[in-house]
Amino acid sequence: MSATQSILDGYIVEQQFALNEKISPRTSARYRAMTNGLPFVEFGGRIYIPIEEARDWLRNRIKRPNRRRQVA
Repeated sequence: MSATQSILDGYIVEQQFALNEKISPRTSARYRAMTNGLPFVEFGGRIYIPIEEARDWLRNRIKRPNRRRQVA
């Protein structure tokens, strides 16, 4: 690991994640608490969100319309 790399590269502090995504820190905490919730790491007393895994988690939550359902 070079001097410019950090063990936390690719992670973001939960408060910054919430600010960037325009959600409250409490909403982020609720997402973490869900079954199959938002992935996170607790390190040094802080919560970190792995950015790529958070993107994957969000992709897995995409909802698609039921094609069999008829529009009234």
